[in-house]
Amino acid sequence: MNLRIATAEGLFETGVGSAPTVTGPVRIFDDVVVAAGRKVLWHGSRGWTEMGRTSGILCAVDAPGGLIVGTEGAHLFRFRTDGFEAIHSFDRAPHRDEWYTPWGGPPEVRSITRTPDNVLLANVHVGGIVRSEDSGRSWFPTVDIHHDVHQVRAVWDRTDLVVAASALGLLVSNDAGAHWRAHTRGLHATYCRAVAASDDGILVSASEGPRGRQSAIYRTNANGTERFDRVSDWIDGNVESHALDARGNDAAFGTPRGELYESSNSGITWRKTRTGLPAVTGLSIVEHAGTN
Repeated sequence: MNLRIATAEGLFETGVGSAPTVTGPVRIFDDVVVAAGRKVLWHGSRGWTEMGRTSGILCAVDAPGGLIVGTEGAHLFRFRTDGFEAIHSFDRAPHRDEWYTPWGGPPEVRSITRTPDNVLLANVHVGGIVRSEDSGRSWFPTVDIHHDVHQVRAVWDRTDLVVAASALGLLVSNDAGAHWRAHTRGLHATYCRAVAASDDGILVSASEGPRGRQSAIYRTNANGTERFDRVSDWIDGNVESHALDARGNDAAFGTPRGELYESSNSGITWRKTRTGLPAVTGLSIVEHAGTN
């Protein structure tokens, strides 16, 4: 399994060596790395290349018309050849004035995803999931903002399936994010932080709250209708949004204690494959790891 592992101290890639290929605090989104919250790197045939910079970047998605990044303050920007351009339509999204954070700071775009039919979904913390069917020219709310969503994710080989991790459990949509239902049956607690979908299952991380007491990975069937089974041991601290990934029958997650776990049977069983990393902030399963 080829992995890119984002940590508080750099990006580690399996098959490359023990030293980070990008240093400093990073976030990973498939072929995109965000370094120190402002620098965007793209992985191509020549390795990592800087694309541009803007402040407060928290997430990214490749989309028609250019890479889109979400930032602190709940803004979206699209990459152009001369830099990042604000998507002003997002700043006019309905009910934007109701977005908030529990501690009184500005809201943020915590995650963003794109369906195979190019529907965009942005997860605002705290502001629910906002949806666009026209490449970001207009946006509409979908779930109640008080669901406190932490990650939204399209399932690439299933056009209409979208999943989300929220404080009220797993959210599942079968119409590309237009409507949602919550699933909690079998969870020891409903606070879900990360989500991913394998070929025949949906995986979420669940804990008792933001501080991550008694955290674990749970699995349900590919439609999110069967009772959850706990498939990991208890974890010290939350598995962060984006620190759980699945592709085909492979799955992986990383922990705040720098441990890496991998599965080759869609998350049914796990093995610890690495320790001693800095705190894992995200990871991506890729077809080919870095070549440095």
